[in-house]
Amino acid sequence: MRMLRFIAVALFTSLLFAACSQGEQITAEKIIEGMKQTRETTRDAHVVAEITTDGGQESGSFVLELWTRKSDKRDAAGKELVQTRAKVLEASKDDMVGSEFVSDGETIWLYNPKENKVITGKLQDLKQGDVGTQDPTAQMMRMQEQLQKLLDGSDLEILSDNESVAGRPAWKVQLTPKAETTEQLQLSSVVNTTLWIGKDRYLPLKASVDAGDLGKLDGAVREIAVDEGVDGDQFTFTPPAGAEIVDAAELAKQARPQTTTLEDARTNASFAVLSPDPLPQGIKLDEVQVLSMGGETVIQNYSGTASFSLVQSKARDGFDDRGAPTGAQTQTVTVRGETGTLITGAGNDQGTLLRWQENGVTIIVAGTLNAEQAQKIAASLK
Repeated sequence: MRMLRFIAVALFTSLLFAACSQGEQITAEKIIEGMKQTRETTRDAHVVAEITTDGGQESGSFVLELWTRKSDKRDAAGKELVQTRAKVLEASKDDMVGSEFVSDGETIWLYNPKENKVITGKLQDLKQGDVGTQDPTAQMMRMQEQLQKLLDGSDLEILSDNESVAGRPAWKVQLTPKAETTEQLQLSSVVNTTLWIGKDRYLPLKASVDAGDLGKLDGAVREIAVDEGVDGDQFTFTPPAGAEIVDAAELAKQARPQTTTLEDARTNASFAVLSPDPLPQGIKLDEVQVLSMGGETVIQNYSGTASFSLVQSKARDGFDDRGAPTGAQTQTVTVRGETGTLITGAGNDQGTLLRWQENGVTIIVAGTLNAEQAQKIAASLK
């Protein structure tokens, strides 16, 4: 299951509780205040939405049916728990159809019908800072939290007051992250967010998000019903007969890098683990990590006069094959007799990534290097 599509679930879940107000003369300030009020006043929603994502291999489109409501339970901080159910009705890729995400506010279930697999675990465990970055459920929870911070920490500009979405009159507005928000969320590129907010209840009816390196997302509601009541049975999930049940906590454990030594990594890996020999002057090896989720990956982190990582992976779904960041330069090069990709950053995203495959292993050299340094390190690998 590709994560950018499930991030769309988080997007619409957040947006549904992010805008609501009434007023005579609309201003940006009133819309911002209304977005905050919605979290306190809106109790439930049922939505059918069309969503398109563009992020390299993550690209695709689908139709999502979403139910969400605030429960009568609260977390340790006293915040109301939000329950969610999302099901993919249509998709450009067959393996997505029928996929479901369910949360009762405390436990989550992520179901893939093609694999007949259910990932389940406690929501609180998935929010912990040490949960592995490759765990899909944890990624989605963090993305939803970041999206809410982005909505709260942005300036709003009204672009048009005469729009229409799904037959409903709407305002078109643009969100621009404030400087402190950009720093807090560590946004390496500008996130352009455009919303179409319905005039009847100031609910978001359409969204367009350009997150640069993370990809693009466009979504619009086909149908929407708010505060008409949602049955609590929607927020429980019984795995189908014969389904593989995967513990999200165990999945997170697999996704966490395990520290080891270069000698042990070479002994245990099913492929030849290479390292720079000799090391560039002023460079030292800081740590070696291994990942077992999705295949075998060995990561060597180096620092000194330059900082870089050497990644070698036999991951089943590939490793770091995303496209180049906006403004970066990409060229095809020959590396150790193989065809590779060299990406060099621009502006504030200075640095180099060199990627190629050798003997069935994807190898990456990436860090605060120039192109010549990255190629020399690649050539020295033994």
